[in-house]
Amino acid sequence: MKTRFNLKKIMKTSVFRLVLIVVIVIIPINILTLILSNTAVNEVQKQISQETRNALELYMSQIDGSMERAAAKIHYMSRDSVNFGRLNSKEVTDEEEYYKQLQSVVLLYKELQDAGTENSWMTGFYALFPDKDIDLVQCDYSDCADELPEYVADVAKNSPDQIGKWKVVTINEVEVVVLVAHYKNAYYGAWIELKRLAAAMELNNMDDGIIKAFTDDDGRVRYANADALEQLDLGKSYYQHNGVGYVLISAPSDDSDLNMVQIMSKGEMTNALPVMIRMLQIASVIALCIIPIIILSIKKWMIKPLNKLLSAMEKIEQGDMDIRIKEEKSGSEFEQINSNFNHMMDEVANLKIDVYEEKLEKQQIRMRFLSQQIQPHFILNAMNILYSYEQEEFPLIQKMILFLSRYFRYIVNAKSDFVELHEEMDHIRNYFEIQQARYPETFFAVVEYDEEIGDCLVPPLLIQNFAENAIKHSLKIGNQIDIFVIAQKLGDNKVRIRLSDTGEGISEELIEKIERFCRTREYQDGLGVGIQNAIERLDILYGGKIAFRIAREHPHGTRVEMIVPLVREKYRKQEDI
Repeated sequence: MKTRFNLKKIMKTSVFRLVLIVVIVIIPINILTLILSNTAVNEVQKQISQETRNALELYMSQIDGSMERAAAKIHYMSRDSVNFGRLNSKEVTDEEEYYKQLQSVVLLYKELQDAGTENSWMTGFYALFPDKDIDLVQCDYSDCADELPEYVADVAKNSPDQIGKWKVVTINEVEVVVLVAHYKNAYYGAWIELKRLAAAMELNNMDDGIIKAFTDDDGRVRYANADALEQLDLGKSYYQHNGVGYVLISAPSDDSDLNMVQIMSKGEMTNALPVMIRMLQIASVIALCIIPIIILSIKKWMIKPLNKLLSAMEKIEQGDMDIRIKEEKSGSEFEQINSNFNHMMDEVANLKIDVYEEKLEKQQIRMRFLSQQIQPHFILNAMNILYSYEQEEFPLIQKMILFLSRYFRYIVNAKSDFVELHEEMDHIRNYFEIQQARYPETFFAVVEYDEEIGDCLVPPLLIQNFAENAIKHSLKIGNQIDIFVIAQKLGDNKVRIRLSDTGEGISEELIEKIERFCRTREYQDGLGVGIQNAIERLDILYGGKIAFRIAREHPHGTRVEMIVPLVREKYRKQEDI
């Protein structure tokens, strides 16, 4: 009977009703839609990708064939052409030979023109004879023709491994595929401008929305019919361009480092979906018909009760503490919420709890505890200093007693949360005088602050923690260090207190412990209670509105920096900081 009652109660909940609708109706339709759409898209993408790859490979085989024919033609010419042979090997010994070579220049240029006519995709052919200063470059027009001899000379001198290969290069800002070959004293070859090649293959338009490009083996784009395309990862199948997803297909050349790339929009690839599209449309219509039912159900079982609850809360914010929610059937969860809300308001009407005062009292107790932790440890060291003096050093004893009296007077009177900056800085100067009497000629101390912030408020005994660490960890026998305590105004409403020394510097291990304590507030073994108390006091007094940094100085030393709010009213409340 009890189990049946619990089940009936669960079935009446709004959450159960909503989940039931989603499970029974929406989830199966969505799963079916996803399966069908993914299947359709994957199949279409596979088919179009394969067809495109076949077309690209066919195009690239034609390009390779053109390069092979051009290379064969120019190789044959270098070996079998009488004119090429005369210019390549014959020396000019007399006037007759001179005129014969002039005639060979004209005839060889004609042969290069004939080779260009036979190979329409070639931009030009060339034959260079450096020893005779003869450069024959045949082409209708090319921006890189004049710079081609210089490029060939550079390859011959610096990149001999490229000789005999078709390479994709840039000559005079023109992207070309060029062949550099060598026979005896001559260099010869052919080149193709990629822009002209794209025009000849009708690849320079985007009317079909397809990006077409030529790249080298590293994926650097040498030509493309789309802007802002500089580098492609040829190992990836997908690509993003202008926020649109594309499928990337490439075909490499067998004879060069040229790659032909085609990038197609995924949307364009799925336009050819047949029956599956209709099935997806039907599923979408069914889902659309169900959406109003879901909206009405959510509105009745969830939105309407929530609006009542929100309206009641808004009236409470306006000061109406007598508001109550009318309890009616709207799902068991909201019935329980409404009942609890009304009960809570009845309790609030009879109770007055000042949470803030309680929290502030706890913080003050914590502050007093932290302050007490940092006061007693100096007493024993002070007594040892006086005990160590000889009777003949009475003036020094008087001076030390004066310093110590000032020190203990400040310690005893430092019972408030804040003191004025000039008082704290005077105390630090007095502290350094005591330590210099204890460790004569071992350190030099500078304590300075901007006069305009002398009356601003800072926590007492805060700086002393870090001054003690500087002396304790940095003083070495035979070495003298410098210690600087500087307070400056930062902007309009902040004060930066910086303490630095020229000792060996804090270790990376201690820096890690300090950073860990700042993040977690968990006590760190080996760090010392002084630093941890100082950080925790800053956090409590300023409500987290501080910046604390500690780091090694270069080439050596330690730097501590605290940035706190600029507060001048001596008795300003803590919550106003």
